[in-house]
Amino acid sequence: MKEQLFKILAKAKIKDQRSVVISKFAKGGYTISQQIEVTEGSKTLPIFIKGSTHIDSLEGLYNVRDALNEAINLEEDELSRKNSK
Repeated sequence: MKEQLFKILAKAKIKDQRSVVISKFAKGGYTISQQIEVTEGSKTLPIFIKGSTHIDSLEGLYNVRDALNEAINLEEDELSRKNSK
């Protein structure tokens, strides 16, 4: 039986048929990749897009989380300023 190299930890829909997937790599580290859903007849097939990002450690994953939180905070502040005018 073939060894499973990736374990999906989290998935976030970013477009109608596209998601960002965070997986744990069996040989160490994590990956952030894009997955698209293709429908063929009555079946929906999840396909991973080439070009994922490898993160070496849990600390690196924390850094990605912090960067996302920072970007969200900046965008929320910008939206708040525009709405208060």
